[in-house]
Amino acid sequence: MSKRYIGIDLEGTDVRLAALTVLPGRIDVVLASRNYASPQEAAAAIREMLGDEMSFGDRLVTALPCRVGLFRRLHFPFRDKGKIRAALPLELAAQLPVPLEDQLITFLPPRARENDYEVDVIVVNRLEVDDLLLHFPDPEQHPRRIDFFPFGLLPVLGEQEGVLIYCRRLEVVVALIYEGMIWDYRLLPGTSELAEEEVLDFISNQVSQLENAIGRQGLPLWVIGAGVTKGVLSELRQSERTILSPAEDVFGPDLKSDMAPAALLALAELRTSKKAEQLNFRQGEFAARGQWEAFRSKLVAAAVLLLLVVVGGVFSMYLGYLQKTREDSMLKQQIMRIFHQTLPANTKIVDVPLQMESQLNQLQQQVQLFGLGGQGAATVLQNLSSLIDPSIRVDLQEFNFSTDSVRLLGNTDSFETVNRIAELLGKDRLFKKVEIVDAKLAADNSQVDFELQLQLYGGGER
Repeated sequence: MSKRYIGIDLEGTDVRLAALTVLPGRIDVVLASRNYASPQEAAAAIREMLGDEMSFGDRLVTALPCRVGLFRRLHFPFRDKGKIRAALPLELAAQLPVPLEDQLITFLPPRARENDYEVDVIVVNRLEVDDLLLHFPDPEQHPRRIDFFPFGLLPVLGEQEGVLIYCRRLEVVVALIYEGMIWDYRLLPGTSELAEEEVLDFISNQVSQLENAIGRQGLPLWVIGAGVTKGVLSELRQSERTILSPAEDVFGPDLKSDMAPAALLALAELRTSKKAEQLNFRQGEFAARGQWEAFRSKLVAAAVLLLLVVVGGVFSMYLGYLQKTREDSMLKQQIMRIFHQTLPANTKIVDVPLQMESQLNQLQQQVQLFGLGGQGAATVLQNLSSLIDPSIRVDLQEFNFSTDSVRLLGNTDSFETVNRIAELLGKDRLFKKVEIVDAKLAADNSQVDFELQLQLYGGGER
């Protein structure tokens, strides 16, 4: 899901929302507003406008009205934020008419001047933040940041010099934006909706004073807020001043005045790469909890469960190792017992498996010699001796035995005797086939040399 930047402006009984979704090559803009009669209704309205869901990457920001805060511009001989944060209570205690124990303090990054560093500081009562959070459906996580008007609009408007006229129904703020900062601002608070004449007089006087302070005239105006009436807008247009449409490249020229604060808040959140460069009253006991923090208990439970699984697995592996060790010990004892039963008692133990393998090879050679089931070499020789008639003169010179055949080389008196020997052997049940491979007269013509191939019955075959 695409990341959304959401600005919310709460004023009176109105809640206005702007949601910006960054898409390839464009920014999708959704503007909406609802009325509410209680904080619970406001929370329900915000949830409805957000589509009843907030994704992990959504950035929701709102801002406190100018009348609830105190602004001071302080100077320090250092720019380290940690030192500034530590020094602020001492500096503010002498300048503010309220006890700091009940206040939240936030400040913008220091600006270098000729001999020191300049810091814009805003102080707001904790009750204001507490009351604001009651209007949100998920106050522990959203809004992620609480800014302060008109400073929350500076990341968008600070790229150009001009005068911001922000008309709310119960206050009017005239702020000079110069050199990329809120140079100064004026506030007209009210307890009820302000009259057009009163608003116009205040705007005219304060714009002139702010411009005179920097020696400039005719600066362009941004005019925003739900308190901008047709009469006020008409009079300002007749003053021959340029009235700018804020962030026209994103919202176009027809952005309504009442929706502009929420829209500019969302755009400021999108354009500001470092959130530490913006004001934020979500601090201390009001600090926003991330989604990971919200799920911390579940993550801890999952981690404990994983640890138990790992410990159980290790314990199971250890038990398996002990079992294998016992089995190995028993097998070694069994091998030693068999070794002592098989080999002589005086045999020196060097390598039991190798010694047993050597003994097995010797036994196999003996089995091959004597055979199993009456088919060993000795048995064949015995049969040859008993089958050949003692009256026949035969001299066996070579006897080659294998598991399935026997090769005989020898000599006798005549070819007839060779045939008779082959015939006698062929009648024995031990031999499957008797073949005269070769028979020829010897060199002295006194005897016949022969070669017989005797095929044995294999694997019990008969």
